[in-house]
Amino acid sequence: MDLLGWFLSAPRRASSGCLCVTFSCLCMAVLYLVCLKTGLMLQDSAMRNAHQQHHIKPMAVSIMKILRNIHTTSGGNLSVASASGYINVFSSVTSAPEHHYPTVPEKKTSKTPVKSGGGWFNGVTHFSHALMSVLSGSQHEPERPSYWHNAPRRSSHWAVWDETMSSNQLNKRLQKVFLSYRAMNKYNVVQGDLKRGSNRAQPAGHELLCMLKERASVEALQSHQGPLDTVEWAKYLPVQNLSEELGPLKNCAVVSSAGSIQRSRLGKEIDAHDAVLRFNGAPVLRYADDVGTKTTLRLINSQVMATESHRFLDNPLYTDGILVAWDPAPYSANLNEWFKKPDYPIFTRYKEYRQKHPNQPFYILHPQVQWRLWDIIQENAAEPIQRNPPSSGFLGIFLMLSLCDVVHVYEYLPSRRQTDLCHYYERVHDAACTLGAYHPLLFEKNLVKRLNQGPDLDIILHGKVTIPGFRTLNCSRASV
Repeated sequence: MDLLGWFLSAPRRASSGCLCVTFSCLCMAVLYLVCLKTGLMLQDSAMRNAHQQHHIKPMAVSIMKILRNIHTTSGGNLSVASASGYINVFSSVTSAPEHHYPTVPEKKTSKTPVKSGGGWFNGVTHFSHALMSVLSGSQHEPERPSYWHNAPRRSSHWAVWDETMSSNQLNKRLQKVFLSYRAMNKYNVVQGDLKRGSNRAQPAGHELLCMLKERASVEALQSHQGPLDTVEWAKYLPVQNLSEELGPLKNCAVVSSAGSIQRSRLGKEIDAHDAVLRFNGAPVLRYADDVGTKTTLRLINSQVMATESHRFLDNPLYTDGILVAWDPAPYSANLNEWFKKPDYPIFTRYKEYRQKHPNQPFYILHPQVQWRLWDIIQENAAEPIQRNPPSSGFLGIFLMLSLCDVVHVYEYLPSRRQTDLCHYYERVHDAACTLGAYHPLLFEKNLVKRLNQGPDLDIILHGKVTIPGFRTLNCSRASV
């Protein structure tokens, strides 16, 4: 009896905190088991509806975080396809703020959502179904968003970037941003005849590469050009061009700063290339396993150069490798006009940096490079694009195509690790970093997908695109 009495009185002696923790854990476990059991009996319509739910209750989020951490530790990945090319159910829901959760545009003919259980219940049910499929090794393809239903099946059950993506597949927030930037014309862009681009068959592969090679070329500023034809600028600007500085390059890597490169373990593969291009302030320390350590070139925009938080003049990050800078100029501006009024003070910062680092090669791209590329992007898009310059990512890919025999691009087209995390080294989440807002990123990626010569599986697993360099091309018979 004494032993029984001691046992019965134990809860009263225990602290209230321990009881609360124990009870909470028990409730979570029971809740998950009930949802898991119920999820197996739900109709397909309820699971399809789960793609469109945007409000996940804190309890469901907690369960997802716990199980995601367990599965990630074991080397797994629990992604499923979304309207932006992908939805990473676990990463996006558990790490992104609610208003950044990727949305799927509804068709006008979509069925009325199933009401039983509500949005939270359907969300947890779909989570349970996806978890069971992954942990059991099932190869069943995840349910695709509505606009994917008639798309051809790929080489894997994961979705790969669709080169026909258009602005009407963006969520409502990004559509508004896209239309706003498209309406602006800060750089006085001449859009030209859009009918030709929307009606003709879109070139791909060799034909598209030859178009890029013949109509655009890498050109850096030289001391004999316009306002730079002075003794002062002659001592700052490089004498050799980039290809002379680097010599012949066979295999080159372009490393995106996207958050999806986290946990990729691509570092050794990236460093094995003859040359590696990185962007802006992307670091390598503490991220070497995923992004490697080699930096041959770093492409930076003038905003990074001018913003004090980047510490451009004294941050040792920028002293590794060759620097290439760019700044948006008006579409039809000549060098004198741009020199007097750049978007950011690129020329002042350039001189200051060269005074501190006189032995480091540092180039400034001619502003017409970006607009020649913009023209090609627009001609190969089925709709008007943002009248702003291409992204650093697209400029970097073009730069390396001009210098290398083969270019491998990592996580510019997102892999199955796709996430709304903008950069692997920052904690900022926004789907615009994948789909574009200011830059015509969506349409750039469509082009890069059409340039890819590697298998879709490389994109799905590694975010890896393979493109032959311009030196390897014979464009004499290409129709461009």
